[in-house]
Amino acid sequence: MSLSRRTLGVALLVAAVVTLALAARLAPAVAPATGPGAITQLAPSPFSNVATPALLAAGSVLLVTGIAALTGSAVSARGALVAPAVGAAGAIAFGVGLTDPTVLLSANIGVDAIETAIGGPPGAVAAGAAVGGAVAPVVRASITGDTVALLVGAGLLLAVIAASAHAALTLFAGGVGGAVAVAALFAVDGTWRP
Repeated sequence: MSLSRRTLGVALLVAAVVTLALAARLAPAVAPATGPGAITQLAPSPFSNVATPALLAAGSVLLVTGIAALTGSAVSARGALVAPAVGAAGAIAFGVGLTDPTVLLSANIGVDAIETAIGGPPGAVAAGAAVGGAVAPVVRASITGDTVALLVGAGLLLAVIAASAHAALTLFAGGVGGAVAVAALFAVDGTWRP
């Protein structure tokens, strides 16, 4: 039983949106404090530091593959290199509160908030999401024989792990999320199989 590429694309996009919405709900964030220029970090739960990178990684992989399937094509290894950037950008966006309409409309997102987010738990979540997202291009490049994408994906994977070794749990969680998404794609999308 096989789904058409476009139907599969819609299903993958719905799964990606649900996964990313859950990640937005759980993501650790920074918030402006009462004083001018004062930024405070909201204390994340340990669950959000584990679940958020896994959800962001899986959502970004499903999103990139869903967009490719919606166009009627298979995702290329080089196209899959977008997944780590999507996951990391989502973590930082959620970390500075872009999902909150009052923050978004007030334009109260300053450089201080972004720096605090990158240096705090949202930055660790972004690293985990990037590691998990990098699983897709490495696997895809291994299957298609794209050496350049394989080297870039593996280099990105190793660079993020080296730069964020202090956040081993979020890196592991993101990697598991990316691997689960790739395994799901192996099951439902024939283009992911060798």
